[in-house]
Amino acid sequence: MVVLAAGRGSRLGALGDATPKWLLRVGARTLADRQLAGIRAAGEAVASVSVVVGHAAEVIEDTLDGSVRVIRNPQFETRNNWWSVLLALRELPQDGPVAILNADLLIDPEQIASFLSGPRDDGLMAVDLEQRVTDESMKVELRADGTIAKIGKVGIDAPAGEYVGMLMAQGATLRAFRDQLEAFTADPACENEWYEGAIGRGAGEGVPWRVWPVRSGGWVEIDDDRDLSAAEALGAAA
Repeated sequence: MVVLAAGRGSRLGALGDATPKWLLRVGARTLADRQLAGIRAAGEAVASVSVVVGHAAEVIEDTLDGSVRVIRNPQFETRNNWWSVLLALRELPQDGPVAILNADLLIDPEQIASFLSGPRDDGLMAVDLEQRVTDESMKVELRADGTIAKIGKVGIDAPAGEYVGMLMAQGATLRAFRDQLEAFTADPACENEWYEGAIGRGAGEGVPWRVWPVRSGGWVEIDDDRDLSAAEALGAAA
């Protein structure tokens, strides 16, 4: 299990500068508390937990015990989240399974546990198939067989839903994902890529990624003040 918590919440203003998004308090608990509760509830389905840190790394490290491994990303300001993923994958078995969770995702711990402990495809992405997508959504387009054909914020002609920031991969799919991320290191134009860009390139070549349907209305990706308000409304009930 890898949590991506290196980025700075620049669109949250002073709050994002002072507090890593993973440590934002929503309702009675931080995002970190909620996510780790879901990971722990998955039991033996999770062999280890790592968190990739960058902005305010020491603040995150001070909240953790020895059960969570810390991976430092000193280039978090110059390379996008694909680099955090690659740093983590380089330290994990090539065939996985590996799960990745974005630190800014507010979602019920029960959904995290269900995702981690359920049946596994070689590539599985948590997608909301019901919520209306926006320009900011990380949209997915599906083939007739249910595999993901495209993923991105632009260039998706027939979006089937929004990727929420939680995935699992193993075997050939994980190896293809890692190989594409490694290819990004040789291309300066990819420094600001998302890891979803690597998935999209692989999917376009037939790498099989499938959808795990998320309960619509039960999650928020916190990017800005509006998202934080929506998260607080959702979190107050949980």
